[in-house]
Amino acid sequence: MVDLKNWQEIARLVRKYFRCAVAATLAASAQGSSTQEKYKGIFLFLSLLFLGCHLSTRQDRAKMNEKIRGFDGLRGIAVFLVFLHHKAMAEGTGLGHLGVWIFFALSGFLITDILTTQRRYIDAGTSTFGAELKRFLYRRTLRIFPIYYLLLATLAVLMTMGFAGPELAGGMPYHFVYLSNFWIADVLHAWPGRYSHLWSLSIEEQFYIVFAPLLLGLRADWHGRICWLVLALGVGSLFTMKALHDSPIAIYTHPLTNFWLLALGGIGAAFVKRSRLRAPLYAVVIISTVIALLCFQEPEWERLANPYSYTALYVLYGACIAMLVCAIACSASGPLLRVLEWAPLAALGKISYGFYLYHGFIPDFYKSASVKALFGASGVPWWARFLCVLASFALTWSLARLSWRFIEAPILRLKNRRFMRVSVQGPANAELSGGEAR
Repeated sequence: MVDLKNWQEIARLVRKYFRCAVAATLAASAQGSSTQEKYKGIFLFLSLLFLGCHLSTRQDRAKMNEKIRGFDGLRGIAVFLVFLHHKAMAEGTGLGHLGVWIFFALSGFLITDILTTQRRYIDAGTSTFGAELKRFLYRRTLRIFPIYYLLLATLAVLMTMGFAGPELAGGMPYHFVYLSNFWIADVLHAWPGRYSHLWSLSIEEQFYIVFAPLLLGLRADWHGRICWLVLALGVGSLFTMKALHDSPIAIYTHPLTNFWLLALGGIGAAFVKRSRLRAPLYAVVIISTVIALLCFQEPEWERLANPYSYTALYVLYGACIAMLVCAIACSASGPLLRVLEWAPLAALGKISYGFYLYHGFIPDFYKSASVKALFGASGVPWWARFLCVLASFALTWSLARLSWRFIEAPILRLKNRRFMRVSVQGPANAELSGGEAR
């Protein structure tokens, strides 16, 4: 049994250290110091952050087999951040990147654990590689493909009728084979407007194609090492591309510079499964504060020329996001879960895949010629912009809700009709039905 007084003392010291770190960071900012100095305090106190974690009971394992509480709410936050980035004139912030990376960490956490669980059946001699790979791909196909290809087919029809922009014609072959990220980085060298968000769906599909046969083909006790290897390759690629002065968009959308975050989510899942740690609320607040600081400073630190500082900040950012996902998975109760389980937020998370997929094609009303003409030379006032953004959100929500009700949910009911298994011991089993991809 851990001495509670000792942990309370550690907690007190960590809180004190955090206040000092924040004070040092603010002082550096006030004095006009370099970005490296501004983040020095963050690096220092983050190394002690896990000292504030204490032994406690996590979410009940049997319940986690059905659903990880808080994950739908986190998905809701992530997709709302992406929406704000694209629809609420927040392009100059890192909100969209943060939302996408939360999705990546969630997917890595869930998918890696699912593949490890499936591999254990192979190791036990009760299943085969081929059967488990078919099971995984069958379930992933039912979750991702229907509305994705329905959307692409609709866009293709609109393109033939002259209602879609010319940039769609060049990108359609890439979208159909989940290579949108390569089209953006290596062909266009720019973001293609309303099709930009498809790059992250390509990253996740590429991750599935690589990781599913790799992890199912290797013994389960090797999976952690594979994740660490992918993490090392990803960080190395990030450093190398920055050192070679590759374009920011190429670094942003390259598979390896994103795979490492999914692998980090997988490492977190293995850690959560082995341990009985629970991050206390103040630790979650600290992690969230660091994430917020890095998010709003992202446009600044992404311009860093030094590849060491750039890579270190990237890794810090990703590590904090993965830690937040793990902290939620370890939570049994408390104010954090009450917020994440708030019905509207969880409902948004449930339909987040469709919401993410469709939001780019919903009009930005405040940019329309009719709205601009309505207010003339004075420009569109803030309240009108707010109403326009609210209208875009309502339309996206309605479309995603209808998609879930009449397309996604009925199709997902088919996923257990083949490859039926009585019980799968893993914290993420039922999360396939929730749509960890979005």
